Amino acid sequence: MPINKRKILLRGLKATGGLRLLESTSAWSGLLVLNYHRIGTVGDSLFDRALWSASQETFDRQVRLLARSCEVVGLDELPDVVRGLESGRRSLASQDRFAMITFDDGYLDNFEQAFPVLKSNGVSGVFFVTTGFVDETPLAWWDEISWMVRSSRCESIRCESIRCESIDASVWSGGRVVIDRPDCDVAIRSLLQHYYGLDASRTVEFLDFLAEATGAGRAPRSLSDGLWMNWDQVRQMRAEGMSFGAHTVTHPVLARLSPEQQSFEICESKLRLERELGEPITALSYPVGRRDAFDQRTQTALSHHGIEWAFSYYGGFLTRDLARRRQVDRLDIPRVAVESDTSSADFRSYVALPQVFSRH
Repeated sequence: MPINKRKILLRGLKATGGLRLLESTSAWSGLLVLNYHRIGTVGDSLFDRALWSASQETFDRQVRLLARSCEVVGLDELPDVVRGLESGRRSLASQDRFAMITFDDGYLDNFEQAFPVLKSNGVSGVFFVTTGFVDETPLAWWDEISWMVRSSRCESIRCESIRCESIDASVWSGGRVVIDRPDCDVAIRSLLQHYYGLDASRTVEFLDFLAEATGAGRAPRSLSDGLWMNWDQVRQMRAEGMSFGAHTVTHPVLARLSPEQQSFEICESKLRLERELGEPITALSYPVGRRDAFDQRTQTALSHHGIEWAFSYYGGFLTRDLARRRQVDRLDIPRVAVESDTSSADFRSYVALPQVFSRH
């Protein structure tokens, strides 16, 4: 169902009380995987505000709802869950409604804000860590793009004034991006979309271009202090029941890399986690995660390096019917994004009727 029709349907359900009825009567079987990035209050941050999925209070409400409605599982249980769905056998205990709570990147608030909520509710979360962020603590490229735009005093970013082969003026109206103050969200989203499509060899050039075009310069390294979890925190979370998977070393769009570069990003992130946690790592989530963010070369590299499960980020959920027909792509497990504009009704609809509302 197209997104605008889903929105209309959801508004109708809210207005008529149908959402509450749907929650009490809806029947579905499968695995619903939700994806978060950051937990907390965004405030006036100069970083990418879209990465804050929920406040800690909202996240707690979401976890409690999910735990009442489904059996929340981690990576350790995933193989048994999928095999059970494929077998066609039903479990009376869970009614075969499974959910997974996942996080990408490795922000410190995952430890400080999300981890306590998961523990207090007695459920496991799955954390896909960009290992280079933990080791080197850089500022992520999406946060730097946001910082440059929000720090700029310019009214727009003009691409014709600075020579940069990474810029295709035809994708911007009049060869420029207007900085839509005060929030700047439209400009930031436009620039991030452009970055997603770049060949990996041109991403640094593009960031340097933005530094000059915005007048902000490249972000100071000190801005990333205290931004990421450390390995002691990762080990503590694992010891207390959380699951971990790889999210590459530097968070590139994998499909924009050569096969050799993709192999490096996958293998090194997996090995780094294995060294720190002392256990096999068999799962990865794709950076960006759109349909065009990974390809057959990516999945070949995953299989070669022992990754058995990979998670995308373009919506959908794993239904029992799909599993029973043996059509589960273990290297493309769908996830539903929980983002800054996900309302309470949106979240309730995901859980009540994912076969309709989980599609992006």
